[in-house]
Amino acid sequence: MRRLLMVGSVGCGKTTLMQRLHGQEIRYAKTETITAEDEVVDTPGEYLELPFYKHALRLASFDRELVVMLASATVAESRYPPGFATFFTVPVLGVVTQIDRAGPDAVEAAEAHLRLAGATEVLRVSAVTGEGMAELEARLA
Repeated sequence: MRRLLMVGSVGCGKTTLMQRLHGQEIRYAKTETITAEDEVVDTPGEYLELPFYKHALRLASFDRELVVMLASATVAESRYPPGFATFFTVPVLGVVTQIDRAGPDAVEAAEAHLRLAGATEVLRVSAVTGEGMAELEARLA
């Protein structure tokens, strides 16, 4: 797997997705600080939501090969400013999460938020049901 940085708002599924990618039991765990497991760096949602933490996301991305911006299909608003992907010096992949918990319109809206933030490629997944995970895993290989 490539060296990744997971970025997204509180509750969007970063840690759950990381657990799924590592074949671990899925269990709720609130990420309080930047954590690394194998090739994946997980960040607290507050780092995206609170402006004075955003610099930490950029610093955490410097030794990564790919930034994965996540947006939950269950959240109507976007936490990403337009063009946010340009904040990073490495490629950015958008991932819509929790697609098993939302309707098609909500999934489309989450994808639109990621595209407005600068993601040119967006995948849709459910870490719980496994939908879309094979495509994501292939993309991250």
